[in-house]
Amino acid sequence: MDFAKHLKKYLTESEISSLISSFDEKEHKGVYLNFKKMSDDAFINLFPRVRRHPFVEHAFLYDQSEYDLGKMIYHEQGAYYIQDPSAAIVASLLPLKGNERILDLCAAPGGKTVQASLRLNQNGILVSNDLSKPRALTLLQNIERMGLDNVVVTSLDFSKISQNYLNYFDAIILDAPCSGSGMFRKNEEMKKDWTYEKVLKYSAIQKELILMAFSMLKEGGTLVYSTCSYSYEEDEEVVEYLLQKTPAKLQRIPEITGNFRSKKYPETVHLFPNMFSGEGHYIALITKPGILSENRVEEIDIKRVVQTKGNSKETQVFHLKNKIDERLIELSLRPGLLTKSIINNKEIPSHHFSHAVSARNSIELTREEVVQYLSGNQIRKNNPEGYYFVSYLGMNLGCVHSVNGVLKNLYPKGLRINAKIDDSF
Repeated sequence: MDFAKHLKKYLTESEISSLISSFDEKEHKGVYLNFKKMSDDAFINLFPRVRRHPFVEHAFLYDQSEYDLGKMIYHEQGAYYIQDPSAAIVASLLPLKGNERILDLCAAPGGKTVQASLRLNQNGILVSNDLSKPRALTLLQNIERMGLDNVVVTSLDFSKISQNYLNYFDAIILDAPCSGSGMFRKNEEMKKDWTYEKVLKYSAIQKELILMAFSMLKEGGTLVYSTCSYSYEEDEEVVEYLLQKTPAKLQRIPEITGNFRSKKYPETVHLFPNMFSGEGHYIALITKPGILSENRVEEIDIKRVVQTKGNSKETQVFHLKNKIDERLIELSLRPGLLTKSIINNKEIPSHHFSHAVSARNSIELTREEVVQYLSGNQIRKNNPEGYYFVSYLGMNLGCVHSVNGVLKNLYPKGLRINAKIDDSF
């Protein structure tokens, strides 16, 4: 079955034609602001031609030919996260008070985790998981860059451990793996690789995932299900499967300018690129009947000992704002905010910690020094010996070790770039 024909399950000929025609148009770009580092007004002052997102607070739409935001210094500092405007709606729908225990089940590269994390207050905690280890490491990099201090990063197969977490999470984000038709404008290979058999394969996986996610949801909790697929089989049929198998209830998503709603499940929404300024998403908001119980708050510090490249042992110290199940901590790639490492009795602040705290006591770099720093070079600057954070324009970039009039560069090697001095800096 070809792509157009399979859409006839819920769309008319004219709707299908309009959708497919939009695949040849320019991709829509969006950004979600780290409002703990930069205000909306400050962002607009820097980039006056951005447009506010029509539905999501602290989110904006922009033209990449005007502002290449992914290559600017603010991106390196974690001032914002590049995010598709339709994907930005998913986490915004969670009714958060701020002290919830959240699971982002298929989280990489991390946009929905970033948004949910920033919306939580100091008592909330988020488990951000991706089954793929390489994708989970990319997720971890984004969490460090954004300075998120309430996230536990895991790379676990929850199908093997979900029985340990029945009725455990207040909210769950399930942005399920899918056939990826919502990526057609971004990736020509996705279009070539699409088959109806692929749709059916992912539909079966999604049905297993949504049942598992619902089982881990507390009574009174909220599950937001989403895909970047236009296929009814991966969207409404998956939701219908859950409704048939469980006491799940659909909550009507508020009106979004440019949304499309199928006749059978008008509580859910499709965001087609010919109707909404985004690349395409399907979203359903689901609740489990009952009264949501409160979580007990207990801040903890966690220590891990790892072997360094030499013969020394490194003690990593993490801080977690709200204790969760110890097995998740033990199996995690990153159990909260990495504050420092201790090697040979020397306390070295972490790159993650530098992005999570204020630049008030940091060494402010010049534009030229920023270029040197991001490239991994040392900087000649006279400061008393010790470890420092370095900043630019009032936001931290990372850490240095001051020795004999030189700032030794501690910027992570995997993040170093050959920066140039231009309008981005």
